[in-house]
Amino acid sequence: MEYTFSAMLENSARNFGNKTALTCDNKMNYKELLDASRRCADILVDAGLKKGDKVVLWAVNGIDWLVEFFGIIFAGGVATLMNYGLNDDAVTQLSKFVDAKWAIIGSNKISAIDPTTAVHAVVKGGVSVDNVFGADELFEKSTDISKEIDIESCRKRETFIQPKDTQVIIFTTGTTSMPKAVQLSSFSILNDVNIIESAIEDYITNTVCVGLPFFHSFGLVVAILCISYGLHLYIIKKIMAENILDIVYQNKIGTIATVGSVCSRMSQLPGFEEKVKGIVKACVVGGGFTTPTEMMRVENVLGGGKMLNGYGQTECSPSISINIGTDSLEKRAVSVGRILPGLDVRIWLKSKGFVGTNEIGEIVVKGPIVMNGYLNLPAEMQPFDEDGWLHTGDLGMINEDGMLVLAGRIKDIIIRNGENIAPSEIEKVLAEYPNVKDAKVMGAPHPIWGESIEACIIPQKLPLDKNEITAFLKERLASYKIPSHYFTFNAFPYNTNGKLDVRSLKVNMLEELRKVFIANSLNKGLRIIEMKVGNRTYTITPVCDMVHGFVEQLAFRGRQVRRIRLAVEEMLTERISNAYDAHGEIKLEVVLMPQWLRISFTDFGKPYRIDDSEATMSARIILANVDAYNAYVGENGSFTSNLDWQYNENFDINEYLIHNNEKGEA
Repeated sequence: MEYTFSAMLENSARNFGNKTALTCDNKMNYKELLDASRRCADILVDAGLKKGDKVVLWAVNGIDWLVEFFGIIFAGGVATLMNYGLNDDAVTQLSKFVDAKWAIIGSNKISAIDPTTAVHAVVKGGVSVDNVFGADELFEKSTDISKEIDIESCRKRETFIQPKDTQVIIFTTGTTSMPKAVQLSSFSILNDVNIIESAIEDYITNTVCVGLPFFHSFGLVVAILCISYGLHLYIIKKIMAENILDIVYQNKIGTIATVGSVCSRMSQLPGFEEKVKGIVKACVVGGGFTTPTEMMRVENVLGGGKMLNGYGQTECSPSISINIGTDSLEKRAVSVGRILPGLDVRIWLKSKGFVGTNEIGEIVVKGPIVMNGYLNLPAEMQPFDEDGWLHTGDLGMINEDGMLVLAGRIKDIIIRNGENIAPSEIEKVLAEYPNVKDAKVMGAPHPIWGESIEACIIPQKLPLDKNEITAFLKERLASYKIPSHYFTFNAFPYNTNGKLDVRSLKVNMLEELRKVFIANSLNKGLRIIEMKVGNRTYTITPVCDMVHGFVEQLAFRGRQVRRIRLAVEEMLTERISNAYDAHGEIKLEVVLMPQWLRISFTDFGKPYRIDDSEATMSARIILANVDAYNAYVGENGSFTSNLDWQYNENFDINEYLIHNNEKGEA
């Protein structure tokens, strides 16, 4: 698809006219949005803006932000999107790097304290002070309906803009002090918009709340998707869980777009289920959840709506894959969905080339969503290979269901609990330890910290005293920079050009880390599914279906699967009817143990042992279909029943978990 932002917005204004397009502090319909954007473009052109000029847009979300974004592009400029949380030095550096000629400054971290400092930041970056616009004043002039618009002149000017021209620059988090400037076009962004919409159109409602910053590629694409398809977009200025939930509830909004961490916080707010149940049909999530269990928990609380998480990166405008609601929650929770239609996405290893199902390697992409490249970087620093594949720097695999599962990042920078950590600093200190011949430090996915720090070491001699090396590092590094594990290697893999093969080493490290994780977790019991089931009979069947689908993967035979399902169904029915009137919910957990599968049921009702002499028919059915049963009363008065089944003799749970990413992280 090859058309421009101006053609897209003119088409939406023609089709949806007086329909409300945007709601924030005020409202704006589609015709008003087009007219205001064209007036904004006229103002910029009259001021001297030339085609290809970089225009810094530095402000929080708002209707004014979108009007000025389109205004920049309609004028022929390149909208250079700044994070509103940046400090003035960072904005100066980035403005200078892209050779910005103009700036539009609204409310941001710096202007909220001192507007003069914000202006000075872009001026130091090379923007003439005469070319700096205040966002509020520019928006006021752009919405002045007394100013007539020369439609033919606008269209003539807009025809000089080609779909594949660079029209947007978004900065990515870099592995050095300077982020990379990703160049996107209307061709790449609008193709991504249409591909996403075609994949999840059954779950996008007429009202959408975007809890994402527009300077981020995901936030921008959600906004443009809504405008392209005539939806009503509710804009959040201060992106907080409380604000999103209030707006969704007050306006009965059917679709939310945000990141996993915000979605999790929303689900923990008082009254969440009552406020979204029957209203929210879908929550489109970027950034992922900390664990698959957390995603399952949130969807269960959502009360009928679907969690649709996905994967992408700014270089791909940004979406590469997304989950669809027809896939089971269990499958969606451990993946980032199905490859979007029209894209070619494969898994690649330098030593093998493209690899098959369930093999971990680098995710590479081709398609109409791919960027125009990094601005001002030479060919050898671009992420494209000689065949045109974009190398994402992310590790993953495509499982037997055709769904993409992430396995970590190749990129050097480690983000642990919000702290950016340079591996080179830790490697330098490790090299000073007497028994370390060589060391490479990498990040790995972690359910709480985001990433953990992992050290790969070639020791001078074995064994390597890990307690001693930790003590050595603690004297020289901050505590949050200490590696979680040390993995020893006889040698590191190298490329034919003599450079360390970081991709192969990371794959090896993740496999070793997974073995450690599995061994530790199984000894304590590895919780794969954890959810609450209320006294609603229609929730019992989906829960049983989920358990049924999971235990089939554990090599239980047909009769065994039926035994497990029957016991779970009877237990839910029995415990809900026994405990619900007083206490409401039953917690179900599916736990993997070293030698057996355990399914636990916990409630706060009157302790009810299914193996006592007065057991009901349901109790007898349960006991006849389990290999072992035990129950106990917890310190908090809860009552837990454990149903256990032995694995088949030929089934190795360790091997299964090593080769199947059930937990979603190492």
